[in-house]
Amino acid sequence: MLVQERTHMPRARRAVGEAAYGATIGILVPLVALVVSAVLVLWAPSHTRFGPVFAAVPALAAATCTVTGIACTGLLTSLTSLLVAWLHGWLLDAPSLGTIICIAAVSLAAMWAGSVRLRREQELADVRLIAETAQRVVLRPVPERLGPVRLNGLYLAAHHRARIGGDAYECLETAFGVRVLIADIRGKGLPAVDAAAALLTCFREAAHTERSLDRLAKRLEDSTQRYARTAGAFSECFATAVVVEIPTEEVVRIVHFGHPRPLLLRSGCSVPLTPSVSGLPLGFGDLAQAGHQLVTTPFRLGDRILLYTDGVTECRADDGTFYPLLRRLQRWTGLTGAALLDTLREDLLRHGGGRRQDDAALILVERVDAAIPAPTARPAG
Repeated sequence: MLVQERTHMPRARRAVGEAAYGATIGILVPLVALVVSAVLVLWAPSHTRFGPVFAAVPALAAATCTVTGIACTGLLTSLTSLLVAWLHGWLLDAPSLGTIICIAAVSLAAMWAGSVRLRREQELADVRLIAETAQRVVLRPVPERLGPVRLNGLYLAAHHRARIGGDAYECLETAFGVRVLIADIRGKGLPAVDAAAALLTCFREAAHTERSLDRLAKRLEDSTQRYARTAGAFSECFATAVVVEIPTEEVVRIVHFGHPRPLLLRSGCSVPLTPSVSGLPLGFGDLAQAGHQLVTTPFRLGDRILLYTDGVTECRADDGTFYPLLRRLQRWTGLTGAALLDTLREDLLRHGGGRRQDDAALILVERVDAAIPAPTARPAG
Protein backbone atom coordinates (compact mmCIF):
# COMPACT_ATOMS: atom_id res chain seq x y z
CA MET A 1 0.00 0.00 0.00
CA LEU A 2 1.38 3.39 -0.99
CA VAL A 3 1.11 6.34 1.36
CA GLN A 4 1.36 9.71 -0.40
CA GLU A 5 0.52 12.71 1.74
CA ARG A 6 -2.47 10.74 3.02
CA THR A 7 -5.18 12.24 5.17
CA HIS A 8 -7.90 10.43 7.09
CA MET A 9 -10.37 10.83 4.23
CA PRO A 10 -10.00 9.00 0.91
CA ARG A 11 -8.89 11.22 -1.94
CA ALA A 12 -12.27 11.13 -3.71
CA ARG A 13 -14.19 12.21 -0.61
CA ARG A 14 -11.62 14.90 0.09
CA ALA A 15 -11.91 16.26 -3.46
CA VAL A 16 -15.72 16.39 -3.20
CA GLY A 17 -15.46 18.16 0.16
CA GLU A 18 -12.99 20.70 -1.18
CA ALA A 19 -15.20 21.40 -4.21
CA ALA A 20 -18.28 21.91 -2.02
CA TYR A 21 -16.31 24.16 0.32
CA GLY A 22 -15.02 26.22 -2.60
CA ALA A 23 -18.52 26.61 -4.07
CA THR A 24 -19.90 27.74 -0.71
CA ILE A 25 -17.15 30.32 -0.28
CA GLY A 26 -17.67 31.48 -3.86
CA ILE A 27 -21.32 32.27 -3.14
CA LEU A 28 -20.83 33.75 0.31
CA VAL A 29 -18.08 36.23 -0.63
CA PRO A 30 -20.19 38.41 -2.99
CA LEU A 31 -23.25 38.09 -0.74
CA VAL A 32 -21.27 39.36 2.24
CA ALA A 33 -19.91 42.20 0.07
CA LEU A 34 -23.48 43.08 -0.98
CA VAL A 35 -24.70 43.17 2.62
CA VAL A 36 -21.76 45.34 3.68
CA SER A 37 -22.36 47.71 0.76
CA ALA A 38 -26.07 48.00 1.58
CA VAL A 39 -25.36 48.70 5.26
CA LEU A 40 -22.78 51.34 4.27
CA VAL A 41 -25.20 53.12 1.93
CA LEU A 42 -28.09 52.99 4.43
CA TRP A 43 -25.88 54.15 7.30
CA ALA A 44 -24.47 57.13 5.39
CA PRO A 45 -26.32 60.46 5.49
CA SER A 46 -28.98 60.89 2.81
CA HIS A 47 -27.02 63.65 1.06
CA THR A 48 -23.96 61.37 0.70
CA ARG A 49 -23.97 59.05 -2.28
CA PHE A 50 -22.27 55.68 -1.87
CA GLY A 51 -24.34 53.99 -4.57
CA PRO A 52 -21.39 53.26 -6.96
CA VAL A 53 -19.89 50.99 -4.30
CA PHE A 54 -22.50 48.39 -5.33
CA ALA A 55 -20.66 47.96 -8.65
CA ALA A 56 -17.82 46.24 -6.79
CA VAL A 57 -20.08 43.30 -5.87
CA PRO A 58 -20.45 41.71 -9.37
CA ALA A 59 -16.77 42.45 -9.99
CA LEU A 60 -15.93 40.42 -6.89
CA ALA A 61 -18.27 37.65 -8.01
CA ALA A 62 -16.24 37.30 -11.22
CA ALA A 63 -13.39 35.85 -9.19
CA THR A 64 -15.45 33.28 -7.26
CA CYS A 65 -18.74 32.43 -9.02
CA THR A 66 -19.93 30.78 -12.19
CA VAL A 67 -21.35 32.86 -15.05
CA THR A 68 -24.88 32.15 -13.83
CA GLY A 69 -23.87 33.10 -10.31
CA ILE A 70 -22.37 36.37 -11.58
CA ALA A 71 -25.57 37.20 -13.48
CA CYS A 72 -27.71 36.47 -10.41
CA THR A 73 -25.35 38.53 -8.25
CA GLY A 74 -25.63 41.47 -10.67
CA LEU A 75 -29.43 41.23 -10.71
CA LEU A 76 -29.61 41.00 -6.92
CA THR A 77 -27.23 43.95 -6.59
CA SER A 78 -29.35 46.05 -8.96
CA LEU A 79 -32.51 45.25 -6.98
CA THR A 80 -30.74 46.08 -3.72
CA SER A 81 -29.53 49.38 -5.18
CA LEU A 82 -33.09 50.25 -6.29
CA LEU A 83 -34.42 49.39 -2.82
CA VAL A 84 -31.84 51.59 -1.12
CA ALA A 85 -32.55 54.43 -3.57
CA TRP A 86 -36.28 54.11 -2.90
CA LEU A 87 -35.70 54.24 0.88
CA HIS A 88 -33.66 57.43 0.44
CA GLY A 89 -36.03 58.95 -2.12
CA TRP A 90 -33.48 58.76 -4.97
CA LEU A 91 -35.36 56.28 -7.12
CA LEU A 92 -35.77 58.39 -10.30
CA ASP A 93 -32.87 60.81 -10.09
CA ALA A 94 -29.89 60.73 -12.42
CA PRO A 95 -27.25 59.43 -9.94
CA SER A 96 -29.41 56.41 -9.10
CA LEU A 97 -29.97 55.60 -12.77
CA GLY A 98 -26.23 56.02 -13.33
CA THR A 99 -25.55 53.55 -10.52
CA ILE A 100 -27.88 50.98 -12.10
CA ILE A 101 -26.17 51.42 -15.48
CA CYS A 102 -22.77 51.07 -13.83
CA ILE A 103 -23.84 47.87 -12.06
CA ALA A 104 -25.18 46.43 -15.33
CA ALA A 105 -21.99 47.28 -17.23
CA VAL A 106 -19.76 45.83 -14.53
CA SER A 107 -21.95 42.71 -14.39
CA LEU A 108 -21.60 42.13 -18.14
CA ALA A 109 -17.84 42.60 -17.95
CA ALA A 110 -17.71 40.30 -14.91
CA MET A 111 -19.65 37.61 -16.77
CA TRP A 112 -17.12 37.71 -19.61
CA ALA A 113 -14.18 37.66 -17.19
CA GLY A 114 -15.80 34.80 -15.25
CA SER A 115 -16.25 32.73 -18.41
CA VAL A 116 -12.57 33.23 -19.27
CA ARG A 117 -11.56 32.26 -15.71
CA LEU A 118 -13.70 29.13 -15.74
CA ARG A 119 -12.32 28.06 -19.11
CA ARG A 120 -8.74 28.49 -17.86
CA GLU A 121 -9.56 26.59 -14.66
CA GLN A 122 -10.96 23.71 -16.71
CA GLU A 123 -7.86 23.67 -18.89
CA LEU A 124 -5.68 23.63 -15.76
CA ALA A 125 -7.75 20.80 -14.27
CA ASP A 126 -7.32 18.79 -17.50
CA VAL A 127 -3.57 19.37 -17.48
CA ARG A 128 -3.34 18.29 -13.83
CA LEU A 129 -5.36 15.15 -14.57
CA ILE A 130 -3.03 14.26 -17.45
CA ALA A 131 0.02 14.98 -15.28
CA GLU A 132 -1.29 12.80 -12.43
CA THR A 133 -2.04 9.98 -14.86
CA ALA A 134 1.47 10.23 -16.31
CA GLN A 135 2.98 10.24 -12.83
CA ARG A 136 1.03 7.13 -11.87
CA VAL A 137 2.33 5.38 -15.00
CA VAL A 138 5.93 6.26 -14.12
CA LEU A 139 5.63 5.56 -10.39
CA ARG A 140 3.04 2.86 -9.83
CA PRO A 141 1.54 2.20 -6.39
CA VAL A 142 3.30 -0.34 -4.23
CA PRO A 143 1.35 -3.63 -4.28
CA GLU A 144 0.16 -4.88 -0.90
CA ARG A 145 1.38 -8.42 -1.47
CA LEU A 146 3.85 -10.12 -3.82
CA GLY A 147 4.64 -13.79 -3.38
CA PRO A 148 5.94 -14.46 0.14
CA VAL A 149 6.21 -10.79 1.17
CA ARG A 150 3.94 -7.96 2.20
CA LEU A 151 4.91 -4.44 1.11
CA ASN A 152 4.20 -0.91 2.27
CA GLY A 153 5.47 2.27 0.69
CA LEU A 154 5.78 5.94 1.49
CA TYR A 155 6.64 8.71 -0.95
CA LEU A 156 7.03 12.41 -0.17
CA ALA A 157 7.87 14.60 -3.15
CA ALA A 158 9.90 17.75 -2.51
CA HIS A 159 7.36 19.81 -4.46
CA HIS A 160 4.05 19.79 -2.60
CA ARG A 161 1.98 19.55 -5.82
CA ALA A 162 4.05 16.74 -7.34
CA ARG A 163 3.54 13.04 -6.71
CA ILE A 164 6.93 11.98 -8.06
CA GLY A 165 10.39 13.48 -8.19
CA GLY A 166 13.97 12.25 -8.37
CA ASP A 167 13.33 9.19 -6.18
CA ALA A 168 12.00 6.04 -7.80
CA TYR A 169 10.97 2.52 -6.81
CA GLU A 170 9.44 -0.60 -8.29
CA CYS A 171 8.29 -3.93 -6.82
CA LEU A 172 7.87 -6.93 -9.12
CA GLU A 173 7.13 -10.64 -8.75
CA THR A 174 9.29 -12.56 -11.20
CA ALA A 175 10.19 -16.17 -11.94
CA PHE A 176 13.33 -15.63 -9.84
CA GLY A 177 11.55 -14.24 -6.79
CA VAL A 178 10.28 -10.85 -5.68
CA ARG A 179 12.57 -8.06 -6.87
CA VAL A 180 12.49 -4.52 -5.50
CA LEU A 181 14.34 -1.45 -6.74
CA ILE A 182 14.69 1.86 -4.92
CA ALA A 183 16.79 4.62 -6.45
CA ASP A 184 17.68 8.26 -6.00
CA ILE A 185 18.35 10.11 -9.25
CA ARG A 186 20.74 13.03 -9.21
CA GLY A 187 18.93 16.38 -9.40
CA LYS A 188 15.31 17.42 -9.17
CA GLY A 189 12.45 18.44 -11.37
CA LEU A 190 11.57 17.11 -14.83
CA PRO A 191 15.11 16.00 -15.82
CA ALA A 192 15.24 13.76 -12.73
CA VAL A 193 11.75 12.39 -13.47
CA ASP A 194 12.83 11.62 -17.05
CA ALA A 195 15.94 9.76 -15.83
CA ALA A 196 13.85 7.89 -13.24
CA ALA A 197 11.40 6.79 -15.94
CA ALA A 198 14.28 5.43 -18.05
CA LEU A 199 15.71 3.50 -15.09
CA LEU A 200 12.33 2.05 -14.10
CA THR A 201 11.61 0.98 -17.68
CA CYS A 202 14.89 -0.93 -17.80
CA PHE A 203 14.27 -2.58 -14.42
CA ARG A 204 10.74 -3.63 -15.32
CA GLU A 205 12.05 -5.45 -18.38
CA ALA A 206 15.34 -6.84 -17.06
CA ALA A 207 13.90 -8.06 -13.73
CA HIS A 208 11.80 -10.62 -15.62
CA THR A 209 14.53 -11.78 -18.01
CA GLU A 210 17.82 -11.74 -16.08
CA ARG A 211 18.27 -14.78 -13.83
CA SER A 212 21.17 -13.41 -11.76
CA LEU A 213 21.38 -10.10 -9.91
CA ASP A 214 24.82 -9.55 -11.46
CA ARG A 215 23.29 -9.53 -14.92
CA LEU A 216 20.42 -7.36 -13.73
CA ALA A 217 22.89 -4.90 -12.21
CA LYS A 218 24.82 -4.81 -15.51
CA ARG A 219 21.62 -4.04 -17.42
CA LEU A 220 20.78 -1.17 -15.07
CA GLU A 221 24.33 0.20 -15.37
CA ASP A 222 24.26 0.05 -19.17
CA SER A 223 20.85 1.69 -19.29
CA THR A 224 21.95 4.55 -17.06
CA GLN A 225 25.08 5.21 -19.11
CA ARG A 226 23.13 5.03 -22.36
CA TYR A 227 20.57 7.51 -21.05
CA ALA A 228 23.35 9.84 -19.88
CA ARG A 229 24.97 9.81 -23.31
CA THR A 230 21.63 10.46 -24.98
CA ALA A 231 20.88 13.33 -22.60
CA GLY A 232 24.31 14.83 -23.21
CA ALA A 233 25.16 14.91 -19.50
CA PHE A 234 27.49 11.93 -19.02
CA SER A 235 29.46 13.51 -16.20
CA GLU A 236 26.36 14.58 -14.27
CA CYS A 237 23.71 11.90 -14.69
CA PHE A 238 23.92 9.12 -12.11
CA ALA A 239 21.74 7.40 -9.52
CA THR A 240 22.27 5.63 -6.22
CA ALA A 241 20.17 2.50 -5.90
CA VAL A 242 19.52 -0.77 -4.10
CA VAL A 243 18.15 -3.90 -5.74
CA VAL A 244 16.64 -6.54 -3.44
CA GLU A 245 15.70 -10.10 -4.38
CA ILE A 246 13.58 -12.34 -2.13
CA PRO A 247 13.49 -15.89 -3.53
CA THR A 248 11.46 -18.77 -2.15
CA GLU A 249 14.33 -19.68 0.23
CA GLU A 250 14.66 -17.87 3.54
CA VAL A 251 17.31 -15.46 2.31
CA VAL A 252 17.46 -11.99 0.79
CA ARG A 253 20.00 -10.90 -1.81
CA ILE A 254 20.97 -7.25 -2.13
CA VAL A 255 23.08 -5.26 -4.58
CA HIS A 256 24.17 -1.74 -3.53
CA PHE A 257 24.92 1.14 -5.87
CA GLY A 258 26.22 3.74 -3.42
CA HIS A 259 22.80 3.96 -1.76
CA PRO A 260 21.91 4.31 1.96
CA ARG A 261 22.11 0.94 3.70
CA PRO A 262 18.89 -1.08 4.01
CA LEU A 263 17.81 -1.85 7.57
CA LEU A 264 16.89 -5.34 8.70
CA LEU A 265 14.17 -5.26 11.39
CA ARG A 266 14.22 -8.45 13.43
CA SER A 267 13.24 -9.28 17.03
CA GLY A 268 12.89 -5.62 18.01
CA CYS A 269 16.28 -4.61 16.61
CA SER A 270 17.32 -2.63 13.54
CA VAL A 271 20.51 -3.81 11.83
CA PRO A 272 22.08 -2.05 8.81
CA LEU A 273 22.90 -4.42 5.95
CA THR A 274 26.32 -3.11 5.00
CA PRO A 275 28.41 -4.53 2.14
CA SER A 276 32.12 -5.04 2.75
CA VAL A 277 32.84 -2.84 -0.27
CA SER A 278 30.55 0.07 -1.07
CA GLY A 279 29.36 0.01 -4.66
CA LEU A 280 29.51 2.98 -7.01
CA PRO A 281 26.32 4.73 -8.15
CA LEU A 282 24.72 3.71 -11.42
CA GLY A 283 26.47 5.58 -14.20
CA PHE A 284 29.95 5.16 -12.71
CA GLY A 285 30.29 1.41 -13.23
CA ASP A 286 33.26 1.82 -15.59
CA LEU A 287 35.28 3.19 -12.66
CA ALA A 288 34.81 0.06 -10.55
CA GLN A 289 37.68 -2.44 -10.65
CA ALA A 290 35.46 -5.35 -9.61
CA GLY A 291 31.88 -6.20 -10.34
CA HIS A 292 28.90 -5.39 -8.16
CA GLN A 293 29.05 -7.03 -4.73
CA LEU A 294 26.16 -9.27 -3.73
CA VAL A 295 25.08 -9.33 -0.08
CA THR A 296 23.14 -12.41 1.07
CA THR A 297 21.57 -12.63 4.51
CA PRO A 298 18.87 -14.79 6.16
CA PHE A 299 15.34 -13.44 5.75
CA ARG A 300 12.91 -15.51 7.79
CA LEU A 301 9.21 -15.38 8.59
CA GLY A 302 8.40 -12.08 10.33
CA ASP A 303 11.63 -10.35 9.28
CA ARG A 304 11.34 -6.93 7.65
CA ILE A 305 13.68 -4.82 5.51
CA LEU A 306 13.34 -1.06 5.23
CA LEU A 307 14.62 0.55 2.03
CA TYR A 308 14.85 4.34 1.93
CA THR A 309 16.47 7.26 0.13
CA ASP A 310 18.72 9.95 1.57
CA GLY A 311 15.79 12.37 1.68
CA VAL A 312 14.94 10.61 4.96
CA THR A 313 18.31 10.53 6.69
CA GLU A 314 19.37 13.97 5.40
CA CYS A 315 16.24 15.75 6.59
CA ARG A 316 17.49 18.57 8.84
CA ALA A 317 15.90 20.10 11.89
CA ASP A 318 16.11 23.83 12.63
CA ASP A 319 19.34 23.29 14.57
CA GLY A 320 20.93 21.46 11.63
CA THR A 321 20.75 17.92 13.04
CA PHE A 322 19.95 15.08 10.63
CA TYR A 323 17.00 12.77 11.11
CA PRO A 324 18.10 9.83 13.35
CA LEU A 325 16.31 7.08 11.46
CA LEU A 326 18.03 4.10 13.09
CA ARG A 327 17.45 5.41 16.62
CA ARG A 328 13.80 6.27 15.96
CA LEU A 329 13.08 2.85 14.48
CA GLN A 330 14.09 1.20 17.74
CA ARG A 331 10.91 2.68 19.27
CA TRP A 332 8.53 1.46 16.57
CA THR A 333 9.67 -2.05 15.70
CA GLY A 334 6.45 -3.43 17.21
CA LEU A 335 4.22 -1.46 14.82
CA THR A 336 2.67 -3.01 11.74
CA GLY A 337 3.89 -1.97 8.31
CA ALA A 338 1.30 0.72 7.56
CA ALA A 339 1.37 2.07 11.11
CA LEU A 340 5.17 2.15 11.10
CA LEU A 341 5.35 4.23 7.92
CA ASP A 342 2.54 6.53 9.06
CA THR A 343 4.38 7.18 12.32
CA LEU A 344 7.67 7.66 10.52
CA ARG A 345 6.08 10.11 8.08
CA GLU A 346 4.64 12.29 10.83
CA ASP A 347 7.89 12.21 12.79
CA LEU A 348 9.94 13.04 9.70
CA LEU A 349 7.80 16.06 8.83
CA ARG A 350 7.87 17.19 12.45
CA HIS A 351 11.67 16.89 12.54
CA GLY A 352 11.97 19.01 9.39
CA GLY A 353 9.59 21.66 10.69
CA GLY A 354 6.92 20.71 8.14
CA ARG A 355 9.25 21.57 5.23
CA ARG A 356 9.82 19.19 2.34
CA GLN A 357 13.55 19.55 1.87
CA ASP A 358 14.06 16.71 -0.61
CA ASP A 359 12.24 13.82 -2.21
CA ALA A 360 11.91 10.92 0.22
CA ALA A 361 10.88 7.33 -0.48
CA LEU A 362 10.61 4.29 1.78
CA ILE A 363 9.68 0.69 1.03
CA LEU A 364 9.02 -1.79 3.85
CA VAL A 365 9.27 -5.47 2.84
CA GLU A 366 8.03 -8.10 5.31
CA ARG A 367 8.22 -11.86 4.91
CA VAL A 368 4.82 -13.33 5.73
CA ASP A 369 5.19 -16.83 4.23
CA ALA A 370 7.74 -19.43 5.24
CA ALA A 371 10.19 -20.72 2.70
CA ILE A 372 9.10 -23.48 0.36
CA PRO A 373 11.16 -26.57 1.15
CA ALA A 374 13.16 -28.12 -1.64
CA PRO A 375 11.67 -31.32 -3.06
CA THR A 376 13.20 -34.56 -1.70
CA ALA A 377 14.17 -37.43 -3.91
CA ARG A 378 11.94 -40.49 -3.67
CA PRO A 379 13.39 -43.96 -3.66
CA ALA A 380 12.98 -45.85 -6.90
CA GLY A 381 10.06 -48.23 -6.95
